[in-house]
Formats: sequence, structure tokens, C-alpha cells
Amino acid sequence: MTEWSLLLPILAYLAVTLVVSRLAARRSGGGEEFSKQYFLGGQFMGGTLLALALVTTYTSASSFIGGPGAAYKFGLGWVLLAMIQVPVAMLTLGVVGPKIWLLAKKHNAVTILDIFQERYQSPLLLWIAALSLIGAFIGMVVVQFTGGARLLSVMTGVDYGVALALFVVTVMIYTLWGGFRAVSYTDALQGLVMIFGMVALFVGLLLHGGGIPAMVEALVREEPALLHPQGPNQFLSWPFLLSFWVLVGVGTLGLPHTALRAMAVKDGRALKQAMILSTAVSAVVILLPHLSGVLARAVLPPLASPDDVLPTLMVTLFPPMVAGLLLAAPMAAIMSSVDSMLLQTGSTLVKDLILRHRPQPLSQRSQAWLSYGIMTSLALGCGALALDPPEMIVWLNLTAFGVLQVVFLWPLLLGLFWPKANATGAISAMLVGAGGFLYWTVTGERPFGLHPVVPALLLSGLAFVLANRFHRGQ
Repeated sequence: MTEWSLLLPILAYLAVTLVVSRLAARRSGGGEEFSKQYFLGGQFMGGTLLALALVTTYTSASSFIGGPGAAYKFGLGWVLLAMIQVPVAMLTLGVVGPKIWLLAKKHNAVTILDIFQERYQSPLLLWIAALSLIGAFIGMVVVQFTGGARLLSVMTGVDYGVALALFVVTVMIYTLWGGFRAVSYTDALQGLVMIFGMVALFVGLLLHGGGIPAMVEALVREEPALLHPQGPNQFLSWPFLLSFWVLVGVGTLGLPHTALRAMAVKDGRALKQAMILSTAVSAVVILLPHLSGVLARAVLPPLASPDDVLPTLMVTLFPPMVAGLLLAAPMAAIMSSVDSMLLQTGSTLVKDLILRHRPQPLSQRSQAWLSYGIMTSLALGCGALALDPPEMIVWLNLTAFGVLQVVFLWPLLLGLFWPKANATGAISAMLVGAGGFLYWTVTGERPFGLHPVVPALLLSGLAFVLANRFHRGQ
């Protein structure tokens, strides 16, 4: 049975998102090649807009559904692990941001692969990077669609297929309407919704549970290991915990969809403002949902799926109409990740793989139709794949994260900061890193108890340096 008191506020939020995207699209400037205007929109982002857009791009279904679900299952250790993500925005903007911004301005770059082309001048490297990006982003978009549709279906009673179609169509429309500029402004709106929703949920949880001391006592009675960093049955070993400093911390410097945001900032002052504000926003939208996931065990009966913890809290603690508004927060996180990933996948296909290799340039009209067609196909294709969803989406999302890191981290960082870095080293790093990571992920092996991304990145960096020196020696 459909819970219209929950569904109507969500539908209203989706409508507001479409209105904001349309207004943002009207602000897009003309006079540029369509693909450049559509996929980047120029260097227009101020500090506040950049901070909100960057954080909402990075946070996703994993942060609001899978992450709190894991915290509900494993306890405070997962909260500690999740908080490693807080400095990500500052690292991205402070380390690679200034370099990428200057290169984008100097070379009129639109995508991360444009930066790679200017730096390495290697068609093979571009193809490896492009195919890795497309594969990982398609997997991550499927995860986001799955999380959003599952959330909407479980909480409102709408059929999963209908919920999925609603998500796919909404994201597809506002992404097609205005491209990168519209996506950036809608992401900023979604960031505000996420902050409000998580603060309201956490305050409601504290009031309902009698405060943190009372809820902690309840957790101790149920399972004392929930308060231990390693969790029940020592699931979170110290090497595994520490390796997440790489997977969701330092390694995120190599994520192309977060680095891309720095290419659109308008000046250095805005970049500095965004570093401070994005760190504060990250602390709110990462700490509160994960801590709520742990404390929920003190006030909720056992759940069939850990991923249901935040939505169940919302409908338990608040009246239906208010719960519907709060449900917009995880939906905002999902939509803000999906739109950025779809847009960057589309830009890779259109700008990097098709237009770059055409002997004759396409007209503006042809570029527009090609871009719209590919974006529509991507959205519908990912929606079709999400019809058969995975069980615990946090693991699939982390795997896709890992693939992007091992392929992009060293070629991006060393390409920006090591003048002698060459294409041979970068290609070797991509292949060795991706091969090692996928092998250890598929086999389930954890070398020295570490997450596979850590040894994969170590081997990738070593391969870069050795191959780089060998090539220079020829």
C-alpha cells in the first residue's frame, strides 16, 4: 500500500529540483562550443557553490544508506572508519585543485582526460583511462539508482520498478536540461537538504532515545563489542581499518569526478573558501548519519536489512509528512552523485572518445544531439541494470571507488607534480594497479590484512617509477 503522506513531500522535492535545474540552465552562457559549455560550463563556481557541489558529489547512497547500515551492524568502529572521509574535500581542493584549475584555464580543458592529453600525449593512456572511468561509473550509477529506488520503495510502498523509473527520469531530465552548470546548482540545493535532514534526524534520535548516555548503555547491554573499534567478532581488524585511510581518504585524490569540480572554480579565493566550508559540511553529513546508524540499535527492533536503518528511523521518529521531507536527504545524496557520474561518463564518451578522434568536427547541433542521445542511453541503461539490484550496496560502491583510485591516482598526482613523469610510467601504473586490485577483490584475499586498494596502489606507484625510469633510459 502506497504511503502518500511520505511520497508527496518527496515528489514535491523532485519537482523543486527540476525547477532549480531549469533556472540554472537559463544562466548558462553562450558563445562556446556546445560540448565545452554542456560538460563544464566555464569557470563559474564560487566558494559556497563549489563546497556544496563537491561534498554532495562525493557523498552518495553508500554514505546515507550503506554506510549507516554498516555502522548499525559493526558499531562505532565503522563511524571511525567513515570519518576518514572528512578531509577529502580539503585534500582535493588543496592539493590537486590549484594545479588542475590553472591547467584547465591554460589549455581550455573540459575533462580530466583533457589534462592527461596535455600532460602525457598518449592515445593508449587515454583509452585505458576512459574505459576504466566508464566501467566504474556505470557500476556506481547502478548502485545509486538501486539505493534510491529501494529507499523509495521500502518507505512509501511504491513498486520498486516504479520507484526506479521515477529516479531515472528525474535525474535524466535535469541533467539533460542544463548540463554541468544545472547539475552544480541542483547539487548545492541537495547539499542544503542533506545538512538540514541529518541535523533534524540526529536531534530527533537523541530526544527519542533519552540522550547519548542512555543509548550507549543500551548498546552495552545488547553487544559491548559495538563500542569497540574492531566491532563484533573483531571484524574490523586494525590493518583493515587503517587501510581505509587510503580507500576513502588519501586515495580519493585520484577520483576524477571530485577533481573535475576544481576545474570549474572561478578564482583562487573561491578555492580557499571552498576548502574550509566543504570540510565543515563533510563533518556534518558524514558523522551524523553514521552515528545515527549505531545509536539506532538502542531504539529500533532488529531490522531485516541494515541498509534500512536511516529510513526506518525517519518514519519511526517523525510524523509521515515530516518523515517524507527528511527522506529527501538521502535521496539528495544519491541524485547528486548520479548526475555528476552520468555527466562525466557522457563527457568521456562524447568529448574524449568520439569528438577527439573525428577527422572532421561536428556542428553545434550535431554535438548537442550526440550528447543528449548518449546521456539518455546511459541513464536508461544504468536503470535497466538496476532492475536486479545487489544486496549490500556499500561493497559494490567501494569496489568501484577502488578501481578509479588505482587507475587515476598516480597518473594524476605524479603528472601534476613530477615534471619527469611520462606516459610509459602512467600506463604501467594503471595496468598493474587495476590488475592487482581486481585480483585481490575477486579472490577475497587481504594481503597483510589490508584492503586490496593499499597493496594495489603500492604496486601501481612502484610500476610508475620503474617504468618511467626505464623509458627514460632508452
